[in-house]
Amino acid sequence: MPKAAAFALKKLFFLLILLTAFLLSSEMTNKSQHVHASGHQDIEAEIEARQEQISRHKIALERLSSQERELYSQLAETEDRLDEVSEKLSEQEQQLIEITEREAVIYARYQQLILERENTREQLAELLRDMWPIYVESRSQTLADIGEWAQLDRRRTWLQAIHTEVNKTLVLLHEQTLEISSSLNELQIVRNEFEAGLEEVNILKDQLLDKKLTFFRGLQEVRAQKLAEQEMIEETMEVIESLGYQLQITAEQDFDSLKGYLPWPALGEIALSYNSSGNPPHNGISISLPENSPVRAISWGKVVHNATLRGFGRVVIIFHGEGYYSLYAYLADSELSIGQNVEQGETIGIAGYYPQIKSHGIYFELRFEQKAINPINWLVKS
Repeated sequence: MPKAAAFALKKLFFLLILLTAFLLSSEMTNKSQHVHASGHQDIEAEIEARQEQISRHKIALERLSSQERELYSQLAETEDRLDEVSEKLSEQEQQLIEITEREAVIYARYQQLILERENTREQLAELLRDMWPIYVESRSQTLADIGEWAQLDRRRTWLQAIHTEVNKTLVLLHEQTLEISSSLNELQIVRNEFEAGLEEVNILKDQLLDKKLTFFRGLQEVRAQKLAEQEMIEETMEVIESLGYQLQITAEQDFDSLKGYLPWPALGEIALSYNSSGNPPHNGISISLPENSPVRAISWGKVVHNATLRGFGRVVIIFHGEGYYSLYAYLADSELSIGQNVEQGETIGIAGYYPQIKSHGIYFELRFEQKAINPINWLVKS
């Protein structure tokens, strides 16, 4: 096939591709002009709504922080009271030790008094046994049986002494019995008072522990709510950041303003420059690249074509709005889908083999509607 015929055939293929892309882009242009304005307003309204959400979450967070401070204060007071009660319990435990020691002393004295009382009883019984025969004898004697008065006086004195000793023993026995009873009563009173005080302190301690547990659970709930509010604020901030980025993108949809600032689709050497008046014309630039070099979108846009064309490898066309679109040919691979949105700098494929420049690379075109324009004027100076 003659070279001119082959070129004409290739040009026909390209025109068919560009015509399809143009029809899609024309429909998108009409839609994008309406969506651009309404979308910008919608994003601003969404950002404002999200900022109001953050304000509400911050108010709730401040309220929860106030509750947390109050609970901390109440918890601290309860812990101080618990320390006081614990100290009092320690004192009572010491008192218990002292009471136990007193009990041991009183019990030892009690045992001693029991023995002493038993001894007193035995002495009393012995005295009574000694007195009984004399008493019986005295009851049976008459004046005629009494001998000398001196003997009678001695017996009377002896009986009087025994009687006195019996009375003393009875008094001692009574005193011992009273001492035992008093010791036992004293011990019982002390123990009752101690047990009542101990029970009161233990009840107070249990109440304070329940109160502390209630405050602690309240703190846990408040902290969980605070964490949830903080997470909501962080998530909303991320959404606002994302919306801000979308707002920036919608603001940057004036493609004309990007002239001279567009990034290059790939970093390599220009093998063939733009020459629309050449024979045949070269409506784009050919860039020589290392094998497997990534090819990136020059700006945001929507994929309107992604297919393999014989003699051109894989061809991807991206519509950028307002009638502008870019074309990338001789791609080895591309996983983009028709209708997919791409961002500036996003990888759209891998550079394939470019037969015309006898190396790996891409052919890149920039078009306004159906007219090819020099991409060098739009790409950032390198």
